[in-house]
Amino acid sequence: MKTIRLIILFFIISLSSCVSRFVDKKDSAELITSSIGGYLGYQFSDGDIFTTILGSTGGLLLGSYIGDYFLKDDYYYYKKELLYLLDDNSIGAKGYWKNHKSGNEGVIIVKDYFNNPHCRIIEHLYVNKEKPESFFDTACRENNGSWNVIR
Repeated sequence: MKTIRLIILFFIISLSSCVSRFVDKKDSAELITSSIGGYLGYQFSDGDIFTTILGSTGGLLLGSYIGDYFLKDDYYYYKKELLYLLDDNSIGAKGYWKNHKSGNEGVIIVKDYFNNPHCRIIEHLYVNKEKPESFFDTACRENNGSWNVIR
């Protein structure tokens, strides 16, 4: 009964707390697994602070790994390959990405320059569940050297 109350209290606090930034899946996974690890460390060691911290740290590391797995969606692989192609800086450059988790894949082709070669027109051939789609993106280099993708 005590464990159920503790779990309910944990969920009430975590759901009603205020945050000053966007909390994504990785942050949530880290928070939850760190809390569970700390709780298990506390329970198995009769309240020893060292094992509580050790359990919480182990939970945080596990949550970080799980969170990275959650964040790697199709857009992650697309953006990673796109940034690599844009730094190559050649017209007609092609790149391929595949998300092994979802089975989706795509081909990226840099089509043309415009606006004093600071911007690129990009064609993206996207295969979603055996159904191909094609769309165009625009990427422009910012003053700090990074690329901004505009749909």
